[in-house]
Amino acid sequence: MFQKILSSILVIFLLSASPMVAANSTKNEQCVKIRTKIDKIHSKMRHKYTNKQGVKYRKQLDKLYKDEFKYCF
Repeated sequence: MFQKILSSILVIFLLSASPMVAANSTKNEQCVKIRTKIDKIHSKMRHKYTNKQGVKYRKQLDKLYKDEFKYCF
């Protein structure tokens, strides 16, 4: 009797934990993509760029930093 209850609880736990693991891996994938985009913009900013491009880069970085906070921390 006790073993059946224990096995039922274990099955319920495993089924409920599965979506959390999937969500966590998706979050990690998003984090990697965002950090890659941030690195690309930083590399562009190491070279010459116009004022208009600089404004564009800073706006993009601002959005990416917010997304990074959401997905990476």
